Amino acid sequence: MYGFPSAKLRVIGVTGTNGKTTVCNMLAHILEANGNRVGMATTVNIWTGKQKWINETKMTTLSPFALQGLIRQMANNKCAYAIVETTSHALDQHRTWGIFYDVAVFTNLTHDHLDYHKTLERYQAAKGQLFKNLSESLRKPGLPKTAVINLGDPAADYFDQFVADQKFYFAIDDLNTPETPDKTLWATDIKEGRDATNFILHTPGGSADITLHLPGRFNVYNALAAASAAHALGIPLIKIQQGLHSLWQVPGRMEYVPNTKGIDIIIDYAHTPDGFQKVFEALRPIVSGRIIAVFGAAGERDRTKRPILGQIASHFADDIILTEEDPASEDPDVIISEIGAGLDPNKFQVNHHLHIITDRPAAIKKALEIAQTGDLVLCLSMGAQTVMTKAEGKVNYNERATIEEALKALV
Repeated sequence: MYGFPSAKLRVIGVTGTNGKTTVCNMLAHILEANGNRVGMATTVNIWTGKQKWINETKMTTLSPFALQGLIRQMANNKCAYAIVETTSHALDQHRTWGIFYDVAVFTNLTHDHLDYHKTLERYQAAKGQLFKNLSESLRKPGLPKTAVINLGDPAADYFDQFVADQKFYFAIDDLNTPETPDKTLWATDIKEGRDATNFILHTPGGSADITLHLPGRFNVYNALAAASAAHALGIPLIKIQQGLHSLWQVPGRMEYVPNTKGIDIIIDYAHTPDGFQKVFEALRPIVSGRIIAVFGAAGERDRTKRPILGQIASHFADDIILTEEDPASEDPDVIISEIGAGLDPNKFQVNHHLHIITDRPAAIKKALEIAQTGDLVLCLSMGAQTVMTKAEGKVNYNERATIEEALKALV
């Protein structure tokens, strides 16, 4: 029906546990800075050139029919590139069939989706399909099949085994020049702050000072992934620099919510143990007051990670408010109790640095009420989603709007 529209585009697939959406958005901004029309499909947003909107499907990679339709729109709108956030579920369920990828990007591999894949090895193998099939995908004139791999991840060798016409690697390397400088992009002189992260980007074609309007060392890795893909596509270094600088915020990813209360409020989609660890590690050094963490865990998903999320949060946070997060058919109070099993009982007891408030808007309201000047209210796991899945079905929910309403009520 759609005639394999990806044959007319340069297609970049981004896979990994964390960072996919941010990498896609960074790369899209780089390509736009280069004067290209860009299509993109991610967890939070969809572009078909000049048309851009929020992804309200709660699916990162859409059904094959819907995704092919989107790519057809991208082709019809004369996009030069299609950036597709590509999940393990989508690869395992063949939702990406008929998409002819040209660049495959691997961000990282950590604990997630074991409810579906059962083992980390099967999870890794599902993501590996993107790289395994790359060299066999339809070839487009003058466009080599390219793999982009995070050298800093323990799974790098697994993804590196697959055949590609060319490979580029990225790393944070503060001590030694990487072993493959003609194929590696790396960062040095990283300076982390509340409002920006600065570093020097080294590429085979030269170096540049980079300013990201996103906090956290993990966002340096995300920027390196996007820069590596752009470099592989022949984008000039100056355009990579400009594109990364032009991205002010990714919805639901380390998203600051302005307020007049003298506190910081951040929304982030972190919902895996690695995601939690990286977000807390990035924020703890730059918060002068307390970290008040508001989070839950999704129902009908990997139960083994729930106490791990609690353990990580209890190590970094000063106050914790446990609440619902997409409970689906599960009892949210049971989910909360499983998260609570990982908390440090010497530091957190109910009504002593710990509050159990199942209703998420009420939980956020409580966090804002107890926050004082210099504190950070960190709302995790929902990100920029526009619905929450409960036993009764999908209900409208927007984290930012909920926070803003609660702030108004406090005035």
